[in-house]
Amino acid sequence: MKNVIFFLSVMILVSCNTQKQETKTDYGSNPAAGNYADVNDIRVYYEIYGEGEPLLLLHGNGGSIGNFIYEIPELSKHFMVIAVDSRAQGRTSDSDQEITYALMASDMAALIDKLDLGKVNVVGWSDGGNIGLELAYAHPEKVLKVVTLGANYTNENWMAPPDSVVMAPDDPLILRISEFMKEAGEKADSLSPDPQRIPIIQEKLGNLMAKYPNFTPEQLNTIKVPFLIIAGDHDMISLDHTVSLYKNLPKAQLFIVPHASHLVPLENPDLINSEIIRFLETPYSDIDGYYFLKLMQ
Repeated sequence: MKNVIFFLSVMILVSCNTQKQETKTDYGSNPAAGNYADVNDIRVYYEIYGEGEPLLLLHGNGGSIGNFIYEIPELSKHFMVIAVDSRAQGRTSDSDQEITYALMASDMAALIDKLDLGKVNVVGWSDGGNIGLELAYAHPEKVLKVVTLGANYTNENWMAPPDSVVMAPDDPLILRISEFMKEAGEKADSLSPDPQRIPIIQEKLGNLMAKYPNFTPEQLNTIKVPFLIIAGDHDMISLDHTVSLYKNLPKAQLFIVPHASHLVPLENPDLINSEIIRFLETPYSDIDGYYFLKLMQ
């Protein structure tokens, strides 16, 4: 668990530092786009970019809006992107409640109502995808479509075993992130509205991953919202678990990204963005894998 939390902290740092190099917009700290809403028992921070159909953008465990530096610029050309700092993360406050994905989905449902968004698309990375799953289950009337990136639906047997491959220290992927690991977590801590609670929040976020989510296949089968399930072929979410999520959702498409890990939105953002846009802008339809044979009869 400690290794997973450290990994997520590195992900946050990569996002924040790359942000300084690649874009002038300080996503997650942009007063021109940012605002707060009192939701349930917390104060939620969000930023809005673009116009069009609303798209709720949800980051992973311990992350913030800044994780989506490569996604917001492109997605906001097609949608009204509402990028949110989840409960107790980024600039959003915490409460004394246990953090669960169901509670965070309730936060998002209340935010949708607060902003009078009607029905929204959801794009969620890692824990953000888990929140999207909960939102589609508990509040389907508020959801158009959901895209998950590296999501899991149970807290058991979801993690892939470590790869046996040893990457060379000069591998391009390693070179892209190694310089940022020295300052892991500093930017995330600086965003907190209550820095004294950071140790408590870290423990709560660790417990979140250890105890939740806990969907059954039967529950997944009741969700009628269309899903696009995305994962890297070397994701820390096991491929078997990802395929199981896909197979148990009645309306779902599956996209496994080659040569990619749990950091796929950072590793191959152009491909991810194009696939998200394709899925959200194309009317959903099921497909019969043998339809072409029937045409030949």
